Amino acid sequence: MEKSLEETPILEKPIQDRLRQASHITIESALRNKVHLNISWYDVHGEQQSQKYTVSAGSTIEF
Repeated sequence: MEKSLEETPILEKPIQDRLRQASHITIESALRNKVHLNISWYDVHGEQQSQKYTVSAGSTIEF
């Protein structure tokens, strides 16, 4: 009998937490006063994970 691998869902974390873990930050688009980011990081098992965020005009994020 084969075992199926279940994917563990990525927990939604605030953007500031993900920025601290980031290995790559990609700007996917910047339109209509919004910037769409894709933040990638490595989890405790060494596997790359990513999560998308939208930052609105006037928002401040620190790196």
